[in-house]
Amino acid sequence: MGDPAVSIAYRVTIDGFIPLGIWTKIEGLGFEYQVTEYREGGVNGYTHKILGPCKYTNIRLSRPVDSTSQLLMLWLQSNLIAVLPQTMAITAMTAGGEDITTWNLAGVVPVKWSGPSLDVMSNNVATETLEVMYQEIIGLGSLGGMLAGALSVSASVDVSF
Repeated sequence: MGDPAVSIAYRVTIDGFIPLGIWTKIEGLGFEYQVTEYREGGVNGYTHKILGPCKYTNIRLSRPVDSTSQLLMLWLQSNLIAVLPQTMAITAMTAGGEDITTWNLAGVVPVKWSGPSLDVMSNNVATETLEVMYQEIIGLGSLGGMLAGALSVSASVDVSF
């Protein structure tokens, strides 16, 4: 069993080459299947459940404002000109900067950005928050690689009775 993934920061890139910097908090990564139930006539002990489409929740990324905030603003401005769904990779990293795992999202479009409260009398860290919608999670990061390897090994084993 692997060590628990205690991550310190999250590196975010768009389309594999546009760096959006390091983020300290990611919320909302998840999905849920819509389930439809129907009753069969004369069957009172249970209902049939059919899985419907998968619905993904929006993701909120937060961090202190830093020098990469300018790259984020350029990316947001490019989406004002032409909204093109892109891919986003969110990589959880250790304190030493080693990758733990990566979540790859397809069909990413920014839906909201909020900047820091600009108050010189405040002692709070200036933070920014980005919210994006996405169509699906693609791949499973390091877990996907392990599963793919296990499946290819088990698929090549000849089992006879």
